Amino acid sequence: MQGKILSTQLIIGDDGKRYEYDKNDVVNLGNKDLAVLTGSQVDFVSFDERVAKSIYIINENVNVNVSGILSADRISSARAKALWGIGLLIFSFIPDIGLQFFNFIPDIWQNIGKIIAIVSFVLYSMAIYSVSKAAASKSLFKNYIIALIISFLGFSLLILAIIFGAIMDVLANSKDVGIGASMIAVLFLGGIIALIVEIYFYKINAELARLSGSSLFLWSFWINVVSVPFCFLLIMSLGFFVFFLPGFVGLIMSWMLLFVAWWRFGKVEKR
Repeated sequence: MQGKILSTQLIIGDDGKRYEYDKNDVVNLGNKDLAVLTGSQVDFVSFDERVAKSIYIINENVNVNVSGILSADRISSARAKALWGIGLLIFSFIPDIGLQFFNFIPDIWQNIGKIIAIVSFVLYSMAIYSVSKAAASKSLFKNYIIALIISFLGFSLLILAIIFGAIMDVLANSKDVGIGASMIAVLFLGGIIALIVEIYFYKINAELARLSGSSLFLWSFWINVVSVPFCFLLIMSLGFFVFFLPGFVGLIMSWMLLFVAWWRFGKVEKR
């Protein structure tokens, strides 16, 4: 039977059916990368209606465009996106660290840091999606999206709590117990939301650890969990030098471990 390569794991036959296949069953693949051979014509045999075997590439359609490379559902592509994302994330914090040390950083550099952070987020999200597709995981990317949505809601709640507290303080012209209790109640709810977010991120990193066989994903997660509260206290101006080492340094350590974990990410087993 003949057909066409749809992805690194699927072939669509001339009969209109889709067949799963393994890279090792492509007889004449050589050193070529299946991720850039999407659309190539193949000849294969199938002993059932789901799996293709003894696959021969008979007409290559090499896809070398940038969009094809970025969308390729393969671990090497995911690894590259993740490494760039983590590296840019670390770089984006340089203006913030400089601001803490020198108390003055031009606005343009702060804005550049924010833009880099957004690019980092997009690349890392693409990496998670690519791994999810390569492993045929139904939970990895879904948990990631849920964590992002809850994180956005939690951040919004924190902003509302700060605005609410400021308004009430101006109206009352004092910091009585009632106002403080209201703020504490809202921040407590924010803490609950943050806990839920961390549970989902634990699931994400636990699955990445299982798929990659590297516990560094979990080590990175736990160091991040410990470091974030210190950074929050730092942001609340409760002492830069007191919270700098366990806060920012902890985050950097967490990201470096995550970088190494992705660097060592080789292949995954389909779920």
